[in-house]
Amino acid sequence: MHYELENDQDLMLSKLNAICKKFGLNNIMAQLYALLYLSNKPLSLNDMMDRLKVSKGNISINIRELESWGAVRSVWVKGSRKDYYEANLDVKGVILKKVKSSVQKRIEETIDMIDNFNSIIKSQKDEGIAEGVGVANVYEERLKKMEELKDLASTALVLVDKLL
Repeated sequence: MHYELENDQDLMLSKLNAICKKFGLNNIMAQLYALLYLSNKPLSLNDMMDRLKVSKGNISINIRELESWGAVRSVWVKGSRKDYYEANLDVKGVILKKVKSSVQKRIEETIDMIDNFNSIIKSQKDEGIAEGVGVANVYEERLKKMEELKDLASTALVLVDKLL
């Protein structure tokens, strides 16, 4: 790679790292995706390790995660037995799929939590102790608001599907 282009790429990767930190995202994954996205040829794990100055194990773990999202894919390079990777160039699709997956997980966790609390509330009401019933009624009202939020998130998933 041309020296100036490599410096520009380093600057971009550094800025991407700072952005990821602000959002609490895994910066190595983002840098790997950006590196592959900007590359004009498939890269091996060693190429990525040398470029990002992180361990091969770290590269391997993060590249597998990116692969599971469909953000990168393994490709065969004639004459080499190494694993090579290239980026899925559909950035919008990659990001929207990841957002959808994350939201879906949080919705499922919320549903489980609401179901568990509803069971607890029901048992408190079944016991019929006045204080427990009063508290259970308050919890029940608050859980309804959480269910509304869950429903809103589910609606957002439908919109993400339409964008995909």
